[in-house]
Amino acid sequence: MKTELPPFWEPLLKRYVKKTFYAGTRKSGFADREEFTEGDFRFFAPGVARLNAYFTSERGERPANYFNQKDLRSGYILYFLPVNALKVAALLSQISLPTIPLTILDLGSGPGTGMFGAQAAFPSQKIHFILIDQNRNILRDAESLHREMATQSTLDTIDADLTRGPNWARPHGARPHGASPLPRTPPADLILAVNLLSEIPGPRRLPLIEGLLRNRLKTGGKILIVEPALQRTTRELMELHDQILRNRSGFVYAPCLHQTACPMLAANRRDWCHATIEWQRPGWIERLDHLVGIRKDYLKCSYLLLGREPAPVVSNETWRVVSGHLNSKGKSELLLCGPGGLPELLRVTRLDRDRSEANRIFDEAQRGDLIEMPRVTRIKSEIRISKL
Repeated sequence: MKTELPPFWEPLLKRYVKKTFYAGTRKSGFADREEFTEGDFRFFAPGVARLNAYFTSERGERPANYFNQKDLRSGYILYFLPVNALKVAALLSQISLPTIPLTILDLGSGPGTGMFGAQAAFPSQKIHFILIDQNRNILRDAESLHREMATQSTLDTIDADLTRGPNWARPHGARPHGASPLPRTPPADLILAVNLLSEIPGPRRLPLIEGLLRNRLKTGGKILIVEPALQRTTRELMELHDQILRNRSGFVYAPCLHQTACPMLAANRRDWCHATIEWQRPGWIERLDHLVGIRKDYLKCSYLLLGREPAPVVSNETWRVVSGHLNSKGKSELLLCGPGGLPELLRVTRLDRDRSEANRIFDEAQRGDLIEMPRVTRIKSEIRISKL
């Protein structure tokens, strides 16, 4: 089943960017028009294009405090907020949290990306959000969007506290005297760090996450770290995985099925572990893709789900798919990461002549999927594979 954007996101976000970012421009007279025209798409597309470059090929050129620039802020809200929020929703839909009212702490919240994702994943939950970001402008957007989103909820309470936090990206030598640490917050059921760690200098990442594990989680709470599916950022996240396990400061629940060093990280300096999420790309995102030169047929990300309590034991026949299909004449292969902390990934091969209904899932499996199959390197026609 493909992941879809909740239907109210589109009119909400289109209405908000026109009302907020047309003010003071030549388009101010169009701010209250319900219709989102080709002219509207072309007005906001340059901000989307600039951000896309800063998030991928030109990461080193990204301006400091880039959310102070209105074209970048509006481009993020219209395009990257729904895309990234849907990644969060897809990942959260695979985990369980208490059914009592949830407290969710979102660090580096931006305009409420994690808030949108969590609300989509847990639509029947009462949620108290705590949003922290160092940029006051984007926090104002988050506050306004929260009010808009709350009107779409049938819950009695879906509330949020918004707090201006520290600028973790600022070099140590440039920090003003007495710069505030992470604000005090009540313990959370879930902590979100969406596209945050890659904006923080490397030496600060592990202390931040270990501090959150020690001091900010309720019993049974979880931390979800989501990063772009880029080689460098993902391999840095894989290194963080190994550091946490080496220090015994937490447990990894996903995507890993074991509590030992990452076999992909050890294998070479090339590969990186990320997930592919199928989605139904809506027409308005497709239109922006066309104008900007992006093609988001799939959503991709890397992530870690962490906690303080030991991870549940999984079957020795449960595997995480960590590659795309490696096809050659007469056969196809996949790389699997297993539950036993294998020193190497399991490379499984299926010859075309062994394709069968029993192993049909082999053809459908994508990066990040959980599958169940015997521990074999050759899949014959009688081998049964199921998707979890």
